[in-house]
Amino acid sequence: MVDFRKVLLLVAILVCMTGIASAQVFNPLQCVANSGVPPIARAEGVAEEIGQVVIVCTGGTPTAIGAAIPTVNVQIFLNTNVTSRLLGSSTASEALLLIDEPGSPVNPVPQLLCPAPGNCVVTSANGNGTGNYTGVAGRPNVWQAVQAGSNSVAWLGVPVDPPGTAGNRVLRLVNVRANANQLGVSSTLIPTSINIFISISGTGSLALQNPQLTVAYVQPGMKFSATTGNYNQCEPGTYSYNVTFAEQFGTAFRNNNPNNVPAPTAQSVPGTIYNTESMFSNATLLANAGVATQGTRLIAKFSNVPANITLAVSNGATNSAGDIGNIVTGTDSSGAGGTVSSYVGVSAGTTAVALSGGAGLAVWEVVTSNPGAISSLTYTVSVTYTANPLPGLGTATVTGNYAPTTTVFTASQTAPVPRFVDNPQSATTFTINPCQTNILFPYVTNFTGFDTGIAISNTSSDPYGTVPQRGPCTIYYYGATMGGGVAPTPQTSGTVNEGTQLVFTLSGGGNLGMIATPGFTGYAIARCNFQYAHGYAFISDIGIRNWAQGYIALILDQNMFNTSSTITRTKAKSEALDQ
Repeated sequence: MVDFRKVLLLVAILVCMTGIASAQVFNPLQCVANSGVPPIARAEGVAEEIGQVVIVCTGGTPTAIGAAIPTVNVQIFLNTNVTSRLLGSSTASEALLLIDEPGSPVNPVPQLLCPAPGNCVVTSANGNGTGNYTGVAGRPNVWQAVQAGSNSVAWLGVPVDPPGTAGNRVLRLVNVRANANQLGVSSTLIPTSINIFISISGTGSLALQNPQLTVAYVQPGMKFSATTGNYNQCEPGTYSYNVTFAEQFGTAFRNNNPNNVPAPTAQSVPGTIYNTESMFSNATLLANAGVATQGTRLIAKFSNVPANITLAVSNGATNSAGDIGNIVTGTDSSGAGGTVSSYVGVSAGTTAVALSGGAGLAVWEVVTSNPGAISSLTYTVSVTYTANPLPGLGTATVTGNYAPTTTVFTASQTAPVPRFVDNPQSATTFTINPCQTNILFPYVTNFTGFDTGIAISNTSSDPYGTVPQRGPCTIYYYGATMGGGVAPTPQTSGTVNEGTQLVFTLSGGGNLGMIATPGFTGYAIARCNFQYAHGYAFISDIGIRNWAQGYIALILDQNMFNTSSTITRTKAKSEALDQ
């Protein structure tokens, strides 16, 4: 009897131990999402690439051999609009879901697509979680998403077989673009973030431990500036200034893989960082998915350019970091379309800017970029005008922006990617100043018994090849007339031609329409619309019987030949000879 009791006790202990062992063998399916290191998205961008999300699943019970693998719907939501390109229909998206990293060094199998919506039945190959996603017929490993809302895409009917003890099941979400501009730039030291929310449902079960991730940070991508110049109307020639587009972080300028000519190079290795405007792409898998329309484009828009001026821009620019940006011809007003030049390296030649009403634009595209440097691209703008006809007066401006600009802020079949808001940074570039000489006659009088004669010569006609100039002179009077009356109003002469003089007296007037200003005593300033004006005044008693005095008038302007001197109150340059 004692022996029987011992046997029962032993059996009870074995049953308990078996139960404990069974509990230890149970291996629930668990999934964890990871977005790696979130990239920086340009705040100006409407279709910015965000970080790829990787969902790693372990455990669970694999589907029985030959049975259909249960499916799930993987849907993501962003805190901004999803702007991945739509392909072929109003809902089919370029966003893709890859299972088990096909085409990578760790799993070098072919990539095979299950198009949207996912209706591809996959059966269990071995009953142990292996051999299901090999990229051969009937075993796709890439699923295409559908646009599920302005801020959402979904991968439908994705068969996910629990890996059991065979290792991991990896789901990678690629080709998701976002409207970074919609979120704006943070006013604090903490940058604005683009966040993703993941929902998984369907006939299968996929327990995701962390359904919310940060997939990008939003920062301004580019700063624009321009140098300035002051040019005189009557000094024809070619002048220049620079416009500069400066990155604000290392990947703000990106080439496009390169330029899609003659066809885009595949960027199809899962997890590889390419640092181009394109994303995950493989033309044999799904044409145009992940392929950008163009590399980073930079647009300069010129305005208020005075009449009779031509502008030209350098065809290319490079920098010490190795970035190269080349001219694009034939674009539309947003900077889209056109043809990228084939220049390589330092700029080769110039391209004229088509001006209409004083406005025009130039567009360049980054064809080589260095993600390991924060750099800038500088382009030279040439300003050319002649003496006949003379240019108009005024100040020209320029704005800088990413291109192409857009008003399409949601997913689209036709809008270019990337694309940007029109938020130009403005700068003054050059001013065409009038050719003037400002002459001071410090004392003139027509008081009782005295008179003043004035002569102003236009000396732009000479034996030295000087470009002839001509224009009127306006005389401004400061003082009073006899008896305490006010000074005469300013009067403007007719055109003083090169090699001629404007001659008049206060008492009787003179040539070129000058009228008398009797009884005036004070000083006078003559503003002549040509640079080579020189004046002489002669004061005497009437009839020059007892007293006479002559002097050379003073030039108020900066000496046009002395570039080191500061601009005077007239802001004009003229021939200020030694007095």
